[in-house]
Formats: sequence, C-alpha cells, structure tokens
Amino acid sequence: MNSELPNAGAASADQRSQAIAEWLKAAFVHGIDTANFPTSGSLLDQLAWAKAQQLEIGMVLSRFSSKLGHSTSAQLIECVQGAAARRIFIPPDYLCVDEGVSGRKSRRDGLERAKQILGAKLVRVILVYKVSRLFRVGYKGFAFVQEEVVDEGLRAISVSQAIDTSDEKTWKMLMYLHGLSDEMLLGTIADHVRSGQKQLFQQGYTVGALPVGYRRVEVPGARPTNLGRPRTMPAVDAELARHILIAFEDVRSGMPLGRAWKKYRAAGGGSDPRAKGRPISYNAFRRMLSNGRYTGVWVFGRKRNVWSNKRDGVRQIEQPDTEVVVVISEELRIVDDVLFTAVQAILADRKQRTRAPKRTKEKIALVDLVTDLFVCQHCRERFYQAGSDGSWMRCKNADLCPREGIVKRHESLSAVCRQLAESLQRDKALVAEVIERSIAVDADGDQELKSQVRSLQRQIAQRNAKIADLADLAGQGSEEDRATLKAKIRATQADLATLVAEKTRLDGLIACAMRLTPDDARQILEEMQSLLQQAADGELGEQAVYRALSIFKALTGGQILVDIQQRPARKKTVVQATFELHLLDAVSYVAGVATDAQLPATTAQVWLRPPPRSDQLTERVHHLIDIEGRSFRDAAKMLQAEGHQVNSGNVWTIYQRYYEMRGLPVPDRPYNNGHPRESK
Repeated sequence: MNSELPNAGAASADQRSQAIAEWLKAAFVHGIDTANFPTSGSLLDQLAWAKAQQLEIGMVLSRFSSKLGHSTSAQLIECVQGAAARRIFIPPDYLCVDEGVSGRKSRRDGLERAKQILGAKLVRVILVYKVSRLFRVGYKGFAFVQEEVVDEGLRAISVSQAIDTSDEKTWKMLMYLHGLSDEMLLGTIADHVRSGQKQLFQQGYTVGALPVGYRRVEVPGARPTNLGRPRTMPAVDAELARHILIAFEDVRSGMPLGRAWKKYRAAGGGSDPRAKGRPISYNAFRRMLSNGRYTGVWVFGRKRNVWSNKRDGVRQIEQPDTEVVVVISEELRIVDDVLFTAVQAILADRKQRTRAPKRTKEKIALVDLVTDLFVCQHCRERFYQAGSDGSWMRCKNADLCPREGIVKRHESLSAVCRQLAESLQRDKALVAEVIERSIAVDADGDQELKSQVRSLQRQIAQRNAKIADLADLAGQGSEEDRATLKAKIRATQADLATLVAEKTRLDGLIACAMRLTPDDARQILEEMQSLLQQAADGELGEQAVYRALSIFKALTGGQILVDIQQRPARKKTVVQATFELHLLDAVSYVAGVATDAQLPATTAQVWLRPPPRSDQLTERVHHLIDIEGRSFRDAAKMLQAEGHQVNSGNVWTIYQRYYEMRGLPVPDRPYNNGHPRESK
C-alpha cells in the first residue's frame, strides 16, 4: 500500500519513530490498550491492530517555510498526541512533511503526497497543527479542506485551533477567522521588516545580496542581526573591481560583448556569489554592465516582491518614487559617470539591432527557431541542438539528467504541430461560442471609455500644472524644505506617468475599430490550422516561418515539457511531450484584438517517440482477457473491430507483454481461456 506512495514529502526515519513513540504514550494516557501494538510490524499489521481497537485511521501534514526552522518534529508530536486523544491512529507511513517551503506554493511534495493519500481513501482524517500549515492564503486552505476532505466524506482537524469539520456548524466560521488573521499578521510583519531594512540601508549596512565587485565588511561594535550574525556593510573588492573596470573600458573601446565576456572570464573575473562558484554567464555579464551601483548610486525599494497565486511564484512590482531610498557613496564607486553612460549607449544600441545568425543558412527553418521551447520535464532546462548533423536535440544537463536521451527535432516539431492542428479542428465551435458570449467592447463600452479618457486628460493637466508650480519653488528654503520639495515632485511625476500609461491603454482600445466576432475566430482558426499542417509536413515557405513561430508560441505558451521514459523491461525509450494549450489567447493574439472572453488553458500530450503497438494495447488486452474473460480469438475480433490489425497470436504476445512490463508472472490460464473450441 505504502509502496505506491512517493518518497518525496514523507517523514524521515527519526521523525517516524519519534511520532509513533509519542502516539503510543498519549494513547496509553487516554485509555487505549497498546500492549499488543506491532511496533516493528508492517503497515498492514498496524492497520489491522488499529481496526481491532476500533480506531480511526488518520494522517498528518506538517510544514514550515523558514530554511533555518526545525518545527517539523514539534508539529508532528502535537498532531499525533491530539490524534490519540480523539482515538485516531496515525501510521508512520502517513506522515507528510514540507520543510523549508513557502505555504503560498501550491506545488509541494508533502502536499501532493497528502492529496494522493486522501484521494485513495487510505485514511478517514487529516490533522494539521494550524490551518496555515496547509496554505498561507486563507481561501486556498478553505478550498482544500472543502474539496479534498469534506466533499469526499472525510474529516479534517486543526489541533491547536480546535477546528474539526465534524462540527458542521462552526468549522467554516473558525477557519475563515483564523485564515484572515494569519494573512493580516503576515502583511503587518512584512511592512515592519521592509521599514527596518530601509533604516539599515540608510545607515550604510548591508541589506540583501551584493553585486559582483563588492564584499561584506564587519562593523565593529554594531548590534548583531536577528540571527545573531555580525552586522556588515558593503566595501569595494579591489581585485574584482579592477576586472569590472577593464570590462567597461573594453566595451567602450568597441570590443564585441561576446569577446569582452570571454576575456573577463579568462582573466578571473568574479560572478554573483549566489551562482555557487559557476562562471558568469553572458546574460549576467551584460546585466553587470548595466548595474548603476558601480557609479556609487545605491537604490533600495525600486521593486517589491509580491506573491502571485496564479503563477504560484513571486513577481516584482515597480514602486513609486516615494517608496524608494537612494544613497550616494563615492567610496563604493568603481566606474566614473562618463564611462558608465558611454557603455549604456552601446548596450542600448546593440539591444535594438538584430543579431546576425551564427551560421549562414540558405533557408530559415521553423525547427531551428522552436528548439529552445522544448524543455526537459525533470531538469526544467531547455533543449539544445545535438548530433553530428544537428538533427537531434537533448537536455542541457545531458550528462547529469536521469532521463538521459536524445530526440529528433523535425519529428518532434511535426508531432506537436499535428496535435495543435487537431486541437484547433476539434475546438473551433467552442472558441466561437465563448467569443459570441463575451465581445470585448460594445458601443456602450466605447462611450464609457471615452468618458474615462476625458477624466484622465483633466487629471494629467492638473499634475503638469502642479509639477510646474513645484519647480518654481525649487532651490528655496532650508535643506530640509528642498528635500521635501524634491520628494513631492518625484511623487507627482510618478503619479503622472501612471495616468499617462492608463490613457494610452484606453486610447488603444478605442482606436481598435475591429472587433473579434465568432466568424472572425473561425476564419483565424482555419488559417492557423492550415499553417500548422504545412509546418508538420515541412512545406512552410520562408515568409511564413515567423508567422508560424508566433502562432506556435501563442498556442503552447512558449514551453513544451519533454519526458523521456524508459520502456519497462526494454532498453529503448519512449518520449512524450506535455504543454498548455491556449486557444483563445492565440486567436486574440493573431487578430490583434483584446477580448473579455475567457477559455482556460488545457493540458495536451503527444508522443514524440511513441511506444510500440504491443505496449499501447497491453491495458486493453488485459481488460478483455482478465476482466471480461474473453478468449484470445474473441479479443482479436474486438480489436479488429476497433481498427487494430491483429490476430489471436498477436493478442497472446501482447498479453504476455502486459505482465512482463509489470514484472509479474503470467497467470496460468486454460486453453482458449476456458472457452470451448470453435467448430469449423
């Protein structure tokens, strides 16, 4: 039973032994006879003992987010003690833990393991120390309990908060209140931490990671950090600063960025400490040349990390000037202003120019432009061209990736394009129906937008007048008055930029005379389908390559996960690709029209290297022979009716292959599976 559960997210051996010992102690205190408990027995033995004692079977989910935290054991002990008090047995195999993982994340090993246990109905109860151990976002925790537990007829308990879903009248209210209070507490803590970091930054202390070329220097007599570490301040690393200055001068002198990067690496130039000793990459080198801190201008708070529940990750949001702290220190300057400005002009110019291809080709092929969209599902690294003739591709970590293998590029592109074309053909009516229900902006909406634009125009005029008035007062008063005046000007300018951006967006909507109608959608889908079919057949013209590329990216979301799997009991591999299909987004992108219509992305799968016919039919043959009890001849007739060209001998071979793939002995069945022989 537990052999089917993943090891990722399971408790360690020490945690398991400690948890069962604490449960036995608590069970004895609460009157449960533990004399015959099979401590060294298997999971089945322990479950049989619990059933004899008339105990419910439960599981525990524990989580802590701090990488320095050690609260897993404490949470497990509290939960198993609470379980014993409620006559619930917690097998060690059903302990799930997430250590050093944020509760905002939905993809966590312990949580996925818990879902698998609940989905298989291996337990009747799930226990957590607090509801925030499920998710940091209150509504997600409530949805998990409602959908994964209560709706499935199971029970959830928060030990420390006395929340029990068996009490139908109170559990929802208590869970809402605790979830809301936890979120408010986190927001308050984040504001206090940010305020404290601002003060430390203004005092010259180190806050966050340092760029390449700087090092931390301990400040004698300064109060230590909250973790008890010495307080530090940034200082220039003379050796690394010399390499950085040379790199700036090389680029200003006209040296190509690629050559300057290679020279910097060969000379021993440093990389970001977070790179863990890996040499600096080309992109990191380019970002290093754009870092304004090398001129002695250090900025804190320009962007703020905000958790995105939809992305299940962090995104950065630009902050207004009033939230930004700027410190100018000549002691931290490495590059003078003239040199820095000249290099920025070169970088901007080269960013706008189209990079020449590394190798001149007579014809640009779509397969060369989409290879980097294929990503290893295990390593999450993009695929690179491989093979002596360049017709293959493989994972970047080819020597380290456990899913080692190589895939043909043209065949992979063709398979994905055919799958996309089939999806477009299948879902034409659905996309047209969704668009018909929700047109982007109707005639009434146009009037409303125009009213909003007029309001924005008045606000923009007011902000411009305010900036002009404040500029007239610049240079007057004390130094404090001038600093306050500058802050007001920056804040007004930031507000003005926001208003102008919003007006530009609304103007674009109004200026877009074309509206995406169901007929437009059908026509676009047909064109896209035709283009993808040509790409699958390798018949794309040179002018259609980049249009096909944009459609390919829009439909797949710019990423195709490739999973190379070893065939059971065979040396060869099969390859499957998985991607998110964004039909409506692609139609809107091609039409160049914004729409309020919504169609969620669906997951699509396609074989890039399909398994043999015998492997594909094993499940079907097993069902016909073992479940329905048919003879091999009857099974062959059924498969022939389904379009498979097989005979009874093929069916016998496929039946043998089913058990070979699973490492099981083939059942000893009577002749013709017990059916009488057909008379001729």
